[in-house]
Amino acid sequence: MFTLAYNVDSKVHKAREKKEVDAFFSWFMSILPACLDEVIASVRKTEGFADWQADYAPESLLRLGDWYEMQVKTRPYTPEEMEYMKRVMRFDENRPIDFEHWTLTNETLVTSVKVGMYFGEMLRRRLPFMEWKPCKLVHGKNKKPSIDYGQPVLDGPKVIQLNPVRISQAVAFGIARGSKRGRDLHETFGNNVKLHENMRNK
Repeated sequence: MFTLAYNVDSKVHKAREKKEVDAFFSWFMSILPACLDEVIASVRKTEGFADWQADYAPESLLRLGDWYEMQVKTRPYTPEEMEYMKRVMRFDENRPIDFEHWTLTNETLVTSVKVGMYFGEMLRRRLPFMEWKPCKLVHGKNKKPSIDYGQPVLDGPKVIQLNPVRISQAVAFGIARGSKRGRDLHETFGNNVKLHENMRNK
């Protein structure tokens, strides 16, 4: 019914009814422990990473980021995906808009979700006032869905929600473009801890 090979920007999430949002969230949380075990095992069986300490300490993201950088792979868009992207980008042959003609492979998407789970669990342990919740937020009079509608997010009182998988996939796309490194996960973690602690303490 659901797959780990999902893109956080997929239109599938926005199309979900609220009961489907709950079902997806329940599924996500039910597989989270096993996914954490799987990504930890995958890292440790990789040459040079056998001694990685998966202790949810901020420093663990440095080695995890190095490993993650090695896993990111891309594939060309299918013809159907290209047509969809042209519609989304409002493509006009007379005024073409440049956009990448590739995306992450399914295997990379699965890895990005698992890395996002680890990142999210780190934040949850560091910021105990935040917890996993299904995003059902809508904004404005026209009830426009939140960018993370339909997906698991970390949320809590007096803070803004965040989507750990979105963060993980942003790093993956950045790695593929050559604009980010895997260790950016560590910096992003620190920035989010400071942001949410400051918001909470206001």
